[in-house]
Amino acid sequence: MFRPYAYAALAATLFAAPAALAAPGVTSTKPADLPAGHYVLDKTHASVVGKIKHMGFSNYQFRFTKVDAEFTYDPKAPQDAKIKVTVDPASIDTSTGADAFGLKFNKELAGDGWLEANKFPTSTFVSTKVEPGPGQTGKVYGDFTLHGVTKPIVLDVTFNGVGSSFAPGSVKTGFSATTTIKRSDFGVSKYVPLVADDVALSIEVEFDKK
Repeated sequence: MFRPYAYAALAATLFAAPAALAAPGVTSTKPADLPAGHYVLDKTHASVVGKIKHMGFSNYQFRFTKVDAEFTYDPKAPQDAKIKVTVDPASIDTSTGADAFGLKFNKELAGDGWLEANKFPTSTFVSTKVEPGPGQTGKVYGDFTLHGVTKPIVLDVTFNGVGSSFAPGSVKTGFSATTTIKRSDFGVSKYVPLVADDVALSIEVEFDKK
């Protein structure tokens, strides 16, 4: 049976929806505007990229393709934020292409003498202190475990903003971070100094509020 009022209500809802819903994207770059809660990594929009000087000829780049992370945050106590990151060292990717046996160079770097992912299948970062800085910046101190060795490191972090994704009512946020480690500190010293000891890490991550 035809119900004109039902169609009118549906049409009003559809036409009103774009105006009622906030457009996706960043709405604030102030850390204080990030809502309190538990956030999980958007794995589709996350990257951990390393850079190392190779024989003085180049700053060679690689990345890890399997990364997970989560954090808890309260804008009333940003210094108490807790962050945990997990990386699969076997997922190292040099983008060098494949041979008949697969990604040979990737397997070499994940194998004996290098990351030895078969013995040490997980690398982690667990925060111990968060130090808010001016504007959108801050430092995150934590324990970094690589190749079975745990050492303290410091991340220089930039808060990129908070807003929403395409899902109604969603909360999304993002950060950029950098740090430099000495691989020999973690027992990965093959070819030092011909292949540099310092490894610069660049991290780009987006999170969704649970």
